[in-house]
Amino acid sequence: MKIELATIICSKQEIPWLDFGLESILEQTKHDINTTLYLARYTDEMFEGCGKVCDKYGINFEVRGDNYPIGYVNEAKHNGFDVNGADCVMSLQPDVVFMKKDAFDKAIDEASGYFDSKYYICVSSDNPEDVQPLGITIHTKLGWEKIGCEDINYYPQCGVEHDYNRRAYIEYGLDLRDGAKYAKYVLGLGGTPEWVYRVWSPDLVHLEKDWNQDPRLGGRTGVQYKLLDYGMHLFGDCVIHDSYVLYYVLKWGGFLGYEPWAIPFNDQDLSIKIEWKQSNNPYPQYNLPPTLRACII
Repeated sequence: MKIELATIICSKQEIPWLDFGLESILEQTKHDINTTLYLARYTDEMFEGCGKVCDKYGINFEVRGDNYPIGYVNEAKHNGFDVNGADCVMSLQPDVVFMKKDAFDKAIDEASGYFDSKYYICVSSDNPEDVQPLGITIHTKLGWEKIGCEDINYYPQCGVEHDYNRRAYIEYGLDLRDGAKYAKYVLGLGGTPEWVYRVWSPDLVHLEKDWNQDPRLGGRTGVQYKLLDYGMHLFGDCVIHDSYVLYYVLKWGGFLGYEPWAIPFNDQDLSIKIEWKQSNNPYPQYNLPPTLRACII
């Protein structure tokens, strides 16, 4: 199988984790994997550390420094499906590790059975607390053809998952009047959406998840983790988490659960899909709030 793999480094502590994670994949797999490491935030120390990892595994190194993860994922999908003819495109978080030699290939083999029917596949641990299984996302060609790119106006990332899932919900033909199902799938209140398949791997460890951390820290990935730094807590809530609300309302006519439009901006000339050629400015005809691209470094 031909796989396009993209991983993103945003902080120096992620580099040794990624080294461990890539070793558990690239040195054990039977599959043909073209891997690219995107350096989202630049320092000399991070550049040197990432360069060593790329040299070690012979992978591509894209030094960007503009903290643009949505754009990197879109680029990986385009390169994988349109340029390199990949069977799937995989987004790997740097803190994910497989603990057995054949664990990655087993997960990929299971996932491949759903490439023709699902928009993406999540590979997660089998921990019952793993309710946001985004450590590994496998994007399918079907999802690329139906939904296309993720919307870069949600820079740096918060909100993009709700937008993608709303577009997927509509494109998959599900009933927008079914409030209970919509809340589960788009608002993220429980359950795996019908356009997604989930692989539960007992041999996957997601290092930074709360259950792997000292509980005295209040949870590394939960809502409490920034309480260690009140300034970062406020920044996270007011800028990272809440800044997408205005754009979401402009695009869909209302906030999550109260959206009256089934087409972006209620514009009949638009579609659910965002094409690659539109990815850097999906809706140029609208005067939208400026994004914070390259401002959050």
